[in-house]
Amino acid sequence: MAAPEESPPRVVLDTNLFIAAFWNRQSASAAILRACLEGRVRIFYTRQIRREIFFILDNIRASTQYRQFVESVLESGTEVSAPGTLRVVTDDPDDDKFLECARIAEAGYLVTSDEHLLRMGRFEGAQIVKPSQFR
Repeated sequence: MAAPEESPPRVVLDTNLFIAAFWNRQSASAAILRACLEGRVRIFYTRQIRREIFFILDNIRASTQYRQFVESVLESGTEVSAPGTLRVVTDDPDDDKFLECARIAEAGYLVTSDEHLLRMGRFEGAQIVKPSQFR
């Protein structure tokens, strides 16, 4: 009898990961995005997170090709609806949207380079890790 297939890890990715992947296509961040696209990782995001990603990509003048890649990564994942009411990160309340998404998606990981979030280490069921720590 075959062993049951393990489902891909459920992740929420901070906007900074998309930016790091743009600047360095060989980075751990870029590898995570490719893993999402290949189905080895299951990405979850909210409308607010998506909006922020593309706002920042506009600001750094990301190429059309990279923007299409990011669009494909997001389309491979799942958008969840978040009310935007969670208040946890007092030093940077804008980070709360990632925690709220992780809660709603029942994500196992929140991948970020943000020190406010990394200091938490964990939020409910999600481990908060740097891209280089995510396996």
